[in-house]
Amino acid sequence: MRAATQIKPGLLIVGLGMATMKLLDEMVTLNAHKRFNIQVLSAESEAGYNRILLSHLLAGQQSLAQITTHDQAWFDQHGISVHFSQKVVQVNTQKKRVITESASVFKYDKLVLATGSQPVRLPIEGANAQNLLTFRDVKDVQHLLTIPLQNAAPVVVVGGGLLGLEAAYGLVKQGHQVTVLHRSDRILSQQLDSEAGRMLQNQLESMGIRFRLHAQLAVIQGEQNVNGVILDDGTHLEAKAVVMAVGIQPNIELAQRSGLLCKQGVLVDQQMQTSQADIFALGECVEFDGHTYGLVAPIYRQAKVLAQNLFEAHSAVFANQISSTQLKVSGIHVVSFGSPVPTDANAQTLIYQDKKQGVYRKVVLLGGRVQSAVLLGQIQDAQWLFNLYLQQTIISAHQRQALVLGQAYYERKVA
Repeated sequence: MRAATQIKPGLLIVGLGMATMKLLDEMVTLNAHKRFNIQVLSAESEAGYNRILLSHLLAGQQSLAQITTHDQAWFDQHGISVHFSQKVVQVNTQKKRVITESASVFKYDKLVLATGSQPVRLPIEGANAQNLLTFRDVKDVQHLLTIPLQNAAPVVVVGGGLLGLEAAYGLVKQGHQVTVLHRSDRILSQQLDSEAGRMLQNQLESMGIRFRLHAQLAVIQGEQNVNGVILDDGTHLEAKAVVMAVGIQPNIELAQRSGLLCKQGVLVDQQMQTSQADIFALGECVEFDGHTYGLVAPIYRQAKVLAQNLFEAHSAVFANQISSTQLKVSGIHVVSFGSPVPTDANAQTLIYQDKKQGVYRKVVLLGGRVQSAVLLGQIQDAQWLFNLYLQQTIISAHQRQALVLGQAYYERKVA
């Protein structure tokens, strides 16, 4: 007598961003993907791609195929079903099913919400202009590539953070004039101190990017298409398009409609479970212990925790920790972690600088332990310094000056 075929539980994942791709990779590594009938619903019409490399796509340095990490062949190889252009609009938690915009219905035993985030748009006059753009996904890049080169007016990028600078780099490589507006006294103000900010700005200016610091956008001019902007101090600038890169906000509308507890993001516990049994969340849409996430490192840790918990219930926990950030601009190397400006009067700051070579290294110590670091130009020791921070290694007094000179010099000091 033939044994009955065991029906695998259904795991349904909403969203195909980098959080989902990392989750699937981790499940494949654990061989956990074979325990579930996995389906992925993506609102986009592209395969799984590396969003970190969108600036390279915009600059024309890589193609979509080159930044694609999970194509149809990958999903087929691992027995995972992916459905593109399926935006989920409703989750019925009692019947355990979701409904998409096209009225398709998908059932689940376990559900993962990885709905990501959306770019913040400043609520200012003229914000409905057709060529007011953002820089978050492939569609945004496709729109940015339609900006006419024939018009000599600059593209104005609002925001001098990581996304804004990467968008500016891609646009200037396309041949556009670009002006970046930033409200702080330095670009990458969350990651760099004043000196590193000035050095980075000089390098980007040598590529053709212009900057206006202490500047805030007040008005976007143009009846349908942008033809200029007005700053809060009354300054008028010509512009043929505006790119908003002033931050992101978690996509929580679906979770809210489904009755899940939300604040800034979808609330999750240490196992990445939401307030509803059998529904999990991860990535830029979540909030844990008062924190939301926009960097890859903590999101990848979330994915690893969730994969382990799906494989073996409650086997791993997620915790907040400082993450390092890196600017993705060809020819320019910047890595930082922790606060770039010491807040404790007892902190010890070590700096090595070579303006001619474009090198700046800063390490902040407290109680003999690494608290933060900024590296510009030469970043090969970034992971080593970050590991010293993670391990909370105590650096003896005679070794500390060697930290900013690099691992090799430091280890000679240790010996």
